[in-house]
Amino acid sequence: MDDQTSGEFIEHRQDTDVTPGSPARPRTAEPLQSILSKAISRRALLKGGVATGATLVLAPGALLTAERAEARGHFGSERRLTFETVPPGNEPDVVVPSNYAVDVLLRWGDPLFPDAPAFDVNNQTGAAQARQFGFNADLVLWYPLPAFVAHSVKRKGQLDDSANRFLGIVYPLLKDTYSRSALVIVNHEYTTAPDMFPDFDASTYPTANQTEVEIEAHGFSIVELQLDHQGRWEFNRSSPFNRRSTGSTLIDIAGPLRGHPMMQTASDPTGTEVRGSLNNCAGGKTPWGTILTCEENFDQYFANFDAVVANHSEVAALSERIPATTGPTSRGWEKHEPRFDLAQDPKEYNRFGYVVEVDPYDPGARAKKRTALGRFKHEAASAAVAGDGRVAIYSGDDARFEYVYKFISRGTYNRHDRRANLDLLDEGTIYVARFDVGDTAGDDLGTGVWLELSPNNPALADWTQEEILLNTRGAADLVEATPMDRPEDIEVSPQTGRVYIALTNNSRRTEPNEANPRTDNQHGHVIELIEAGGDAGALAFSWNILIKCGDPTVPAHDTSFGDLADPVAAGVSPISDPDNLVHDDDGNLWIATDGQFFSDNVGFGQNDGIFAVRVDGDNRGLLRQFLSGVPGGEVCGPEFSGDNKTLFCAIQHPHDGQAFEQVWPLGDPDGVSKASLIAVRERHRHKIGR
Repeated sequence: MDDQTSGEFIEHRQDTDVTPGSPARPRTAEPLQSILSKAISRRALLKGGVATGATLVLAPGALLTAERAEARGHFGSERRLTFETVPPGNEPDVVVPSNYAVDVLLRWGDPLFPDAPAFDVNNQTGAAQARQFGFNADLVLWYPLPAFVAHSVKRKGQLDDSANRFLGIVYPLLKDTYSRSALVIVNHEYTTAPDMFPDFDASTYPTANQTEVEIEAHGFSIVELQLDHQGRWEFNRSSPFNRRSTGSTLIDIAGPLRGHPMMQTASDPTGTEVRGSLNNCAGGKTPWGTILTCEENFDQYFANFDAVVANHSEVAALSERIPATTGPTSRGWEKHEPRFDLAQDPKEYNRFGYVVEVDPYDPGARAKKRTALGRFKHEAASAAVAGDGRVAIYSGDDARFEYVYKFISRGTYNRHDRRANLDLLDEGTIYVARFDVGDTAGDDLGTGVWLELSPNNPALADWTQEEILLNTRGAADLVEATPMDRPEDIEVSPQTGRVYIALTNNSRRTEPNEANPRTDNQHGHVIELIEAGGDAGALAFSWNILIKCGDPTVPAHDTSFGDLADPVAAGVSPISDPDNLVHDDDGNLWIATDGQFFSDNVGFGQNDGIFAVRVDGDNRGLLRQFLSGVPGGEVCGPEFSGDNKTLFCAIQHPHDGQAFEQVWPLGDPDGVSKASLIAVRERHRHKIGR
């Protein structure tokens, strides 16, 4: 998410950050010196349960033994990332290495169904947009489509019991292999009216029609793609799996907050269903093959929070740490949709800010908001199975000085009964991370613990679990978690179980802590977290900073890249604002950026892109640029096909603010820039990275 974009219609308003020490946030994590004084006793407590900073000083990459690395293909990763480095720049089109090709698969407004209307930028309607590819594209996830499942759904219109049982068995085997048919989800995060309506007039915005179009342009699309004989993916418009969920689609409220009085509104007195999901940003996959899509900056859609504070103090208290807009919003939806006016229905706000689970294989199944995972600006929902079979979901809270969370389910994953897993995320415990120093202060290495967010924690003994779920940020404040520099995507390596956290930036940091060591952190960093015993269910961890982003040729950027002594000589590419992450099947980490162009005051000004970095071996930290995006556009995703021969990503808000002056994709007949899903392939059908 780009929080540095200028203009009235922006996706992340800087005034929504709640700075530590402010009245709404009087408590925060301990100062660095206080933590330092406790480091020895804490490490004694954790001895044997987690690698210490001293262990990591020797070589973070050496935590994998050579035997385990060879068994999982890590030596192959040294040979894989041999692609030609893409230079930073501001080219008008996507740039990839010369032996690669880029295919645009879907654009904003493309019809997704045989009876959907063609896109007409001059005559948009909400009804048409609800059946077309939505606006700004973000999350991209790929799911293999087994023939048996496809045939069953095409015959019956839904996923029946036999196909569901079959899918539960084969999905773990097929998700990392070749498939000629696949389902792909793309999130539609937010809208910017000046880039949507050619006759946009700020003095009359929004009209009722504009409001309806924008609401229907949110949510997500699920589409079927098919691979042709030339290795190109094509959209199957006739597929029964194609689906649009918008800002008005009915979604079930699930988990502990289902039916809770704070979820009950005039339009839904039972508190069991809500219209739409908003600001869907990143997300993740479950082990049983469902989608987790996250509601991030939902605060910007709701008006008149001041009226809630004045007249409904008990409701307002639950959102003090994540307040909605005071007075009218810049979007103005509340003028035509009363549910966005909190003066009329203050509890509507409580029904957003969750992880939403949806089954891509069952077109008739409703999506569900999983309230057990807490309410905050979710970015990422990455899953890992613990040693005892419980499922961990990692999430970041994308705002300055917010936290890193982990949810652990109460029940266990059942490989042989897919239906038994479909509500697994409705019960469990949320934890928040405290990052502590290691043996040496300032060495970007340390230990940490996961702090329980439940009434079992003495700091929360006076809270109910429902209060914790509704006011997760406030609960995390009280247990003194570590405020981070905008936690965005979090990904778990399928090869090693190590957890990678993208911290995008924090220009407001004036006091560093061990895990966020730079003041005025313009360029962000990537943390590698290693759970105790390699177990996602552990409550202790070690960590190190894998990358401190910036331009390695500029000393003032204070960069570091893994174990590289001389990043410039090694050929490291400049990188800023890491956002979305994914691993290839050799364990290399791929990073998409968001905001590089807006870092020009400190040495950047280039298009966002995708970068690949080795996380093991002699060249740990060797990061090089693979793709350069479009001016003004964020690069989202990225995502590999199961055989790793296609890299999918989304180009979001191309030519942001100038969509009718500069057009992308190039030559688009509608004369407007469009967020799009693209696929990158190697021309000789090699795996991505060669």
